[in-house]
Amino acid sequence: MEMDRTRVVFFIIIGLALLVVCVGVSATLFSGLLTQLQPQPTAVAGQTPAPGTPVVQLDSPEPIWAAGYDPKNPSDKLPTYICGADSFGSYFVLQQMQMSGKDVEHGFHLGIIPFLLDDNPVYNISEEQRTALLNSGQWDCLLTTLDSVALTSPGVITAIIDESAGADQLWARDIKTINELRGKRIAFSRGSVGEYFVYYTLSIARLNPRFDVTLVPQDTVADAVAAFNARQADAVAGWEPDIYDAKDSGGVPLLSSSQLRIVVDVVVTSRQSIANEPDLVQSFHDAWFDTLKAQVEHFDTAAADIAKWGHNDWSYVYPESATADLTAWLENVAQADLGDNAFVMRDPTPIVNRLQIARRVWASSGAEVPADNVADLVNTGFVLRSATQARLQANGNPINNTFSISTKLDLTGVGTGAEAATLAVLPCRRFTFIPESTELTLESRRILDDCAVPTLQQSVGLFLRVTGSAAWPGPPGTYTKDEILEFAQARAQSVVDYLVSQGIDRSRFIVEATLPAADHWETEDPEKQAEDRYVELTLITVGR
Repeated sequence: MEMDRTRVVFFIIIGLALLVVCVGVSATLFSGLLTQLQPQPTAVAGQTPAPGTPVVQLDSPEPIWAAGYDPKNPSDKLPTYICGADSFGSYFVLQQMQMSGKDVEHGFHLGIIPFLLDDNPVYNISEEQRTALLNSGQWDCLLTTLDSVALTSPGVITAIIDESAGADQLWARDIKTINELRGKRIAFSRGSVGEYFVYYTLSIARLNPRFDVTLVPQDTVADAVAAFNARQADAVAGWEPDIYDAKDSGGVPLLSSSQLRIVVDVVVTSRQSIANEPDLVQSFHDAWFDTLKAQVEHFDTAAADIAKWGHNDWSYVYPESATADLTAWLENVAQADLGDNAFVMRDPTPIVNRLQIARRVWASSGAEVPADNVADLVNTGFVLRSATQARLQANGNPINNTFSISTKLDLTGVGTGAEAATLAVLPCRRFTFIPESTELTLESRRILDDCAVPTLQQSVGLFLRVTGSAAWPGPPGTYTKDEILEFAQARAQSVVDYLVSQGIDRSRFIVEATLPAADHWETEDPEKQAEDRYVELTLITVGR
C-alpha cells in the first residue's frame, strides 16, 4: 500500500512537470504567432530601429539657401525646391541660379544639397542615400549620370545637362587596344562613373568584367591611380585632374570620353514632385534654362556669381580667377543647351537606348538592375514647354559646343590621318548575305545592332574601318583578282550602308577590301572558302 501511494505521488509530480512544459511551449508559440500578426514598426528618420530591422536612412542635411532666406521664417510665400549635386562645373548652374536670383524670379526658393562639402561629414551622402532621398520625395531633384539612373531608377530624367567630353579617361601601361585588356588588372573608384566607363569599354570587345579581367576597386580616383602607379594594376579609369598622375608609372591614355560619349549628366526629378507639383517642376526647368542662357551670354558674370556663392575650395572657382576656373571646368564637358534638350526630347529614343545599354552593361558586371521599363524613366514635357518660350533661348554657344546627340554635331575637325590608331577589333566579323548577293540577312543586321551600332552612336572621335573579304573559288580561271576584290568591297559597303541607315554619319567609315591568303586562291576546298568570307570591323580612334 505504501508502495502504491509512492507511485501515485511520483506520477502526479511527473504529470505536473509535463503540464508546465506544455504550457510554456504553447505560450511561446502563441506569442510568436501574435508577433507575426501584429504590424511591424516602421523605421523613422532619426530613430534607432530595433536590432535586425532593415532601414533606409532618410536624414537629409539642411539645404544651403540664398543669403537672407530663412525657410523657418520666410519673408514670402514662395515654395521651395531642393536639389542635390556634386561639385562639377556644369552643375554650378544651381549656384549661379541661387546667387543671381533666377529662382525667385521664377517663383521659388532653391535649396542646394552640395555633396562632400568642405569635408563636412553632414554632406557625406552615399549613393544609396541620395537615391532614397529622391525616391522618398524629400528632394525634388538630383543631378547625376544617366548610367546611375539606369542602375537604380531613383526618379525620372527631365533634362540633359551635358556629355563628358574628355574629363573621364582610361589609362594603361603597355596596352594598345581594348582587346589587350583581357587578363589584365583594372583599377577604378568603386561605385563611380569610372566603374561604368570600365565596364562599357570592356563590352566593346565582349570582355566579361567578372571573368576576363581582374577588377581592382578603390575608394577614390586618387587611390585607384596610386594602385596603378604601385604596379597593382595594368590600367586605371578615372577623371581629371587625378587621372593625369597615371603618367608617373608609364601610363598613357587608351580612351577618353572625348571619343566615347557614354557619360551623360542629367536632371533627375522625383516622381512625387512631378505628380504633386508639376507647375513648380516646370518653373525650375524654366529657371535652369534661363540661368544657362545668362551663363552663355554673360560668362564672366556667371563665373563671378558662382565664386561669390562661397565654398571655393569645394567648387575650385575663386573670386580672383573665376572666369578661368569655370572655363577649365567646362572645356571637357559638352553642355546641352535648350536647343539640344529640345532636339533630344522631341524624340527621346537615343536616351532610352542609352538607358537600355547601361542596364545591359551593369548586368554583365553582376549588378542587380531594376525590371521597370526604361522608357518610363524619361519625361519630355518640361523641356518641351520651356522650348516654346523664346526668351529662354540663348544667343551664343557653351564653352564646349560638341554635344553629340544633336543635329549640330560637326565632325570636320576629326580626321583619320597619321594620328589615327586602332582601338579595338570588334568581336563580330562573320556576317551572312542573301545567296549570290551582297545584301545582309536579318540575322547579320541583328548582330550589327548589338555589336557596332551602340558604340558608334555614343562616340564622336571613333571611326570604323570596315574590311571585306571574299572567298576565291576555283577551278583556276573562274574569277579574276579584281572580281574577288570588287565582291569583297561590295560586302563591306553593304555593312556600311546598313550602319548609315541606323543614323551613323557616312564620313566615319573607312571601307577596304582584302584578298584571301595566297594558299587559298582559286581553292575548291569549302572549309577554306568559308574562312575567307568575313567583314572585319576595327574601331579607329584619333587624337589619343
